[in-house]
Amino acid sequence: MQLNLNCLLCNLKQVLTVSSLAGADEKTTELIMREVMGYLKDADYARSNPEVIRGTWEIITKHLQDADPYREIRSSYNEELLGLAPAVRSMIQEAEDSFDAALKLAITANLIDFAASHSFDQKMVLEKLGCAREQTLAVDESTTLKEALREAQTLLYLGDNCGEIVIDKLFLEELRREFPQLTMYFGVRGTPIVNDVTFEDALQVGMSEVARVISNGDGCLGTVLHRTSVEFQQVFKETDVVIAKGQGNYESLSETAHKNLFFLFMAKCEAVAQAAGVKNMSIVCQKAKA
Repeated sequence: MQLNLNCLLCNLKQVLTVSSLAGADEKTTELIMREVMGYLKDADYARSNPEVIRGTWEIITKHLQDADPYREIRSSYNEELLGLAPAVRSMIQEAEDSFDAALKLAITANLIDFAASHSFDQKMVLEKLGCAREQTLAVDESTTLKEALREAQTLLYLGDNCGEIVIDKLFLEELRREFPQLTMYFGVRGTPIVNDVTFEDALQVGMSEVARVISNGDGCLGTVLHRTSVEFQQVFKETDVVIAKGQGNYESLSETAHKNLFFLFMAKCEAVAQAAGVKNMSIVCQKAKA
């Protein structure tokens, strides 16, 4: 998905958010903002926002002298969601259609933007997840996904953010139960960027219990395929089914060809909603055009 001009505002907001998180003074924040605006002025707008925002992130972390300012937040929210995992697992097990419930719970977890609030409301999270099974998918190709998984031998699941990685693990548990023939891989970022999942997060939540964790070798939001490692690209190409979780993965992979690439996300901005052909805040299970 090509950069939408509204995405430039997200880049600038990231400067303010991360600078505040790191406790940067006004002078440092202004210096970062000026450099980012200069970078954005000359950026290639034919690229996707996840690729463009990588440059913004590099400028921010350079001036803050911290390559991973979200480290503590990611760890904290992973722990919070691990505490809720038994209740969410029960929601899946008690559902009439456990596959549908697990899928919708995984997508709904994408709504919880932990990095934006820096606070955790356990009751709010449980309420939102509890309502997930009743939600309607604005684009519902879950039956096609299920059929593809039934015929597949391998699955690559591309993670999104901290916290929700716990719900991703529960979804993969359900897939392992329903499709025991699957060899599953879970893709993480090669280096930290915002609150996107890393090896550290996967280790913390025990993702290796259900899938082989692999790095994509890159530090962009989402999965900018041409920047990823040769090893990751080979797995992506050869895997029978790819599930790309979250808006960033949709933005970076929506124009990528693969016989069985499925997007699970909530459209959290007008630009993405318009590109996906849905209303803002809709949940989506959509197969990419081959």
